[in-house]
Amino acid sequence: MLDQTGDGHLDWPDLAAMARELSTRLDLDEPEETRLYDAFAAWWRELQGALDTDGDGRVSADEYVAAVPSLAGPALIRVAEVLFDATDKDGSGSIDADEYRTLFRTAFHRDLTITDGTYGQSTFVGDFLSFMSGRRTSTPFNPLLADA
Repeated sequence: MLDQTGDGHLDWPDLAAMARELSTRLDLDEPEETRLYDAFAAWWRELQGALDTDGDGRVSADEYVAAVPSLAGPALIRVAEVLFDATDKDGSGSIDADEYRTLFRTAFHRDLTITDGTYGQSTFVGDFLSFMSGRRTSTPFNPLLADA
């Protein structure tokens, strides 16, 4: 899922491709686009520092699988926060059902059946981190980056 270049490894071009695709799909302007790229770049540095055990400058599938459950660090939190902020169009501090559906429809080409309620930043970030670190599956997040 994260290997966007299809070369069998995770490296900066993979995460840059995800950032570029999300930025395009969400139609982000400056400074939001830069914030998203910066968040993905910091996440790459964090992943590389923690997972690149053989020092080849990239992360193999085995390296990723061995350590990913412990990787919900500050950089991935920042990625989630930037996505949340880009989604919270009215600046209310929460994502309403329409904003949530718009995020998934626009950024991830997924339709959701959420009909009411709001999604606070801490819940959004927690769900995103749990999914990305392999702690639990999530119906809306499962196909998250498969098409990026």
